[in-house]
Amino acid sequence: MKRRALIILALVATTLIPALAAAGVTRLEITRQEPFADGMPFGASGPYEKLVGKAYLEVDPTDPRNAVIQDLDLVPTNAAGRVELSTDVLILKPVDMHRGNGKIFFEVNNRGDAIAFPLLNDTVVFPVNDPSNAADAGNGFLMRQGYTIVWAGWEGDVKAGNDRFTIQLPVPTSDGTVTGEAITERILVEFHDRNFAGETPTTKPLSGGPSFGEDFISYEAVSTDPLEAEAELRVRPSDSFRPGRAGIPEGEIVPTSEWSFADCPDGPPGTPSTTDLCFFAGFRNDRVYQLIYRAKNPRVMGLGYAATRDLISFLRHAAVDDAGTPNPLAAEIEAALCQGISSSGMYLRDFLFQGFNEDEMGRRVCDGMSIHIPGAHKLYLNYRFAQPNPFSVPHRDRYVPDVDFPVTYQVAPDPLGELPPDGLLRRCQANGTCPRIFHTDTSTEYQVFRSALVHTDGQGNDLPLPPEVRMYLLAGTQHYVFKGFPPDRGFGDRQLQQPSNATHAGVLMRALLVALDQWVTEGIEPPPNRIPTVAAGTLVPPDRPSVGFPDIPGVKYTGGINASGERDFGPRAPRGENRGIVDNLLPVVLSEHVDLVPRVDTLGIDLGGINQPIVEVPVATLTGWNLRTAEFTEDDYCDLCGMTIPLFETAAERLAAGDPRPSLEELYRNHGGYVRRIAAAARALRDQRLMLQEDVARVIVEAAQSEVLK
Repeated sequence: MKRRALIILALVATTLIPALAAAGVTRLEITRQEPFADGMPFGASGPYEKLVGKAYLEVDPTDPRNAVIQDLDLVPTNAAGRVELSTDVLILKPVDMHRGNGKIFFEVNNRGDAIAFPLLNDTVVFPVNDPSNAADAGNGFLMRQGYTIVWAGWEGDVKAGNDRFTIQLPVPTSDGTVTGEAITERILVEFHDRNFAGETPTTKPLSGGPSFGEDFISYEAVSTDPLEAEAELRVRPSDSFRPGRAGIPEGEIVPTSEWSFADCPDGPPGTPSTTDLCFFAGFRNDRVYQLIYRAKNPRVMGLGYAATRDLISFLRHAAVDDAGTPNPLAAEIEAALCQGISSSGMYLRDFLFQGFNEDEMGRRVCDGMSIHIPGAHKLYLNYRFAQPNPFSVPHRDRYVPDVDFPVTYQVAPDPLGELPPDGLLRRCQANGTCPRIFHTDTSTEYQVFRSALVHTDGQGNDLPLPPEVRMYLLAGTQHYVFKGFPPDRGFGDRQLQQPSNATHAGVLMRALLVALDQWVTEGIEPPPNRIPTVAAGTLVPPDRPSVGFPDIPGVKYTGGINASGERDFGPRAPRGENRGIVDNLLPVVLSEHVDLVPRVDTLGIDLGGINQPIVEVPVATLTGWNLRTAEFTEDDYCDLCGMTIPLFETAAERLAAGDPRPSLEELYRNHGGYVRRIAAAARALRDQRLMLQEDVARVIVEAAQSEVLK
């Protein structure tokens, strides 16, 4: 009855607002419509169908809500005075929308890739950009819940290919006309082992090149002549070995006799190119290469925020597009839940901060947000010559704007006392468009994405989270893994000192999505925050005595962190705005943050968070950090990897090895004791609404079938 009433209200609202095209989508073109997974049913939701197409949008540069978009005023407009753009769209919906739950699940893709299915549906393929068959559906969780699932492009430097979601963004000119001169600026890009995939290439595109298989569009240099392009290349080791320092060393100048603007996969000289770098000696995995050059023709990347806003708004509220084509979801949607994972979680944090959760008619866009594994970072997107692909970790890319004031959801004072108090939710709180938010981080984000800054003041003091936000540490897990992916040592088993952490977060994330939905649509209070805090003694400095990490034979502990601080990026990128034009390519550090990490238990597992059963009842030490081998900068932190350090089976074995951690027999006595402990942990989480019954049953079966103490 409640949903039917909301649908009627939506229909009435649509008839009262004939100019709804002002929301941005002028045409939704569906080019392919087909059954999903051969028409298999997904519980009460029934069979699903797939709609593939493109949305054409117009953005009004005079609307105050769009004024924050960098360089929007320098884009040529159409006859109506609007800026045009288009984006790929894919929709998975119940064939019979009345059998669905009336809600959009909008995944903000990650670098053009859809990765929510491996997280929530236990899909074992990665990514799932064109879901088609039963294997792509995984366990069918999102479909069985009844969601209409939507993806669209937002990142303007993603190349087409592998079914990635792209967006076509305009290029600004010096005077905003089609005949205006090309805009140029000096920019900085870095090259490092994440771009090299364990190899020693001689050439890379200026975008940095493939990263987990994705390709990105490079910013073109104004010339292949390094002098004319005002270019310099520097090389340095990782700068991680300066604890507590946010500054970035420049490195040593590489003579122009040793590199060129060229594409040279077989070595120099190669073919001259304004979009490629040739490094004659070959790139090394233990070095960071920093290129500064004058680039031309930026894209208006901030329009990605407007595209997300306007597409969701159209699908929620419009009956037809400007051409009269029906909205395929018309009058069937009562709420929208939006999820971003990793960099797309950073996207949602900045989406909120820049004010895009209010559409052009003043309505809320996303009613709920699952912001997963972003740490305290915002995204390097709403800038001239933006670079949304790089993200800061201890080893590299620390030049990007990411954790400069404000980073808390809560409105808090500026650490330097120069700016008014601010927070990511200040704008939506002012106009009543804030979503309800679940912010979830793994143990990795506290080490490399500075998660403590989300709920501290940067000076080592706890801050309260606002009422619209719940935050959870998924303890004993690393940044992102998909189910069934075994622990490895990276790049041919030679990057990491220890096996990675393959603990999958799906059992917690499914329950948390259900709880978020109930909070949004039914007003049911969610589980309380589960994070380490200074007050509880579970959020501490990173030195070993404070953290309490055990002295495990063969395992090093360095206490490394991704040091950060308040920084000055130059007069055209003012502090407190996360947009503009970066002049200080290596930012000037104004103050240092106090970076804190979780204290650990006797096994080395983080305290203060949610322990899923295999973390609460462990057979190994499970961390969110790992160290590199010499080839990749010895003892530096791995970017996004945790560790799995198995426990010995017997007390005699662990004593002989000098291991202070208890053995499996000392913890559980026998296989039956292990299974009973797993079952108790799973049921306890279920009772706290942190695990679904279907997962409780499955986890118990998996424990019974395991080889632990058999």
